[in-house]
Amino acid sequence: MALFMWLARYTPQAVKSIVESGSNREEMARQTVEAAGGKLLGFYGLVGQEHHIALICDVPKQSDFIGIVLRANLGGAIESFKTVPMFDWPEFEQALKTYSSLGGVYAPPS
Repeated sequence: MALFMWLARYTPQAVKSIVESGSNREEMARQTVEAAGGKLLGFYGLVGQEHHIALICDVPKQSDFIGIVLRANLGGAIESFKTVPMFDWPEFEQALKTYSSLGGVYAPPS
């Protein structure tokens, strides 16, 4: 599985629609992520920030996450977004092994 944080900014029209209708965007996000085979680990509102919401998703593959983001972004309610790949400690330990194995291969410019 792959962990991602997705930060999104709604259009002003979408914010107005959400506020006036009380639309549960967390439930919609959960349904969408689960339909792609993933899990929504967190859905957070952000006040006074560049983005309005932050989602943390655990998805089978990066391509599944890209499909989720495309579906959300092309719906017209998202003005801008940022994707942040995330990793846990075991993944970092694996990265350290890869780093060590590349010691004799990579050389910085001289």
